[in-house]
Amino acid sequence: MSKYEAWVDETLPKQARLTDAVISIIENLLKTNEIEYLTVSGRTKTKESVLEKISRKSYKDPAKQLTDLSGVRVVAYFESDINKISDLITNAFSVDVANSLNQDEKLSVDQIGYRSVHFVCDIGQTRAALPEFISLSNLKFEIQLRTVLQHAWAELAHDRNYKFSGKLPPEIERNLFLYAGMLEIADKGFSEISQKIDSYIKKVHSDTAQGKLDYDLDSITLPQFIENWFEVNALELEPVEHKTDIKELIRELNSVGIIKASELNNIIPDNYAQVCREPKYLSNIWGHTRNWLIIHDWRLLLENNNINWVLVGNELVESFFDEAEYEEIKNSIGYEEGDDEYDWENDG
Repeated sequence: MSKYEAWVDETLPKQARLTDAVISIIENLLKTNEIEYLTVSGRTKTKESVLEKISRKSYKDPAKQLTDLSGVRVVAYFESDINKISDLITNAFSVDVANSLNQDEKLSVDQIGYRSVHFVCDIGQTRAALPEFISLSNLKFEIQLRTVLQHAWAELAHDRNYKFSGKLPPEIERNLFLYAGMLEIADKGFSEISQKIDSYIKKVHSDTAQGKLDYDLDSITLPQFIENWFEVNALELEPVEHKTDIKELIRELNSVGIIKASELNNIIPDNYAQVCREPKYLSNIWGHTRNWLIIHDWRLLLENNNINWVLVGNELVESFFDEAEYEEIKNSIGYEEGDDEYDWENDG
């Protein structure tokens, strides 16, 4: 029996609780700061692997020398997010700077390979004082940050069970690292595009707030315009639970000649906000935009589109038409009885 076996048996249950706690903390930090991510995962080393490493490395003080009993990996979408997450980790935990590193800095200038940002941390004095963390104070854990493409490369090239791993013939190896370099370039490119989109969103938001509406409607500008309109009119906009592509909505707008935000603004009835308030009417970007389209010219909308949605208990739209015309709209588009606050439903 190893002389460290009793220590391992005592430590690993605490490390397992630590792993779960760190995962939860990081997920909450990312959500609070609205940073999108692919996964946050963790693992706690097994007793066998810990004892094997102590023996292989000839550790004399494993309590201090072993920093990876708990490991958490965060896979983000873009390189720019890695910097944001790094700042969150630095502020949230006590970072062992001497043992933390950016893997890129270890690579020579002519080398392309495994890339990640790597932190060694403990939970810090402030958090360690909380009752739920007292038994976890001074325990080390590691956090690894990667982008999706960095993660893909690491999985392909470094999995011992995969054919890309190990020593390859020089020509094949050169090609492998050439394509790895292409992944790195793509990673940087996607990050730059993401930052440009963020800048575009800020500009559109600023222009909209200032009443500058001479911009084309697209998947970014349409939500910005609508969110701003509802904010200005002090109305609640129902959130969309799942991200959905609004290309269909933009196509419907374009089909009736509405290309710019100013043109959409011009078709919104002057009393639309008041009608939404009395009685309170709640819908989302899809429902309100289609309300505006129907009120503007429902016949032109139907003429230029193959509609695949139906009205559901829509008293708001009804208030803009006489009884005969609203019956015609219901018969032409399709109608289902339902909660008046929920006004749109896809029809297949």
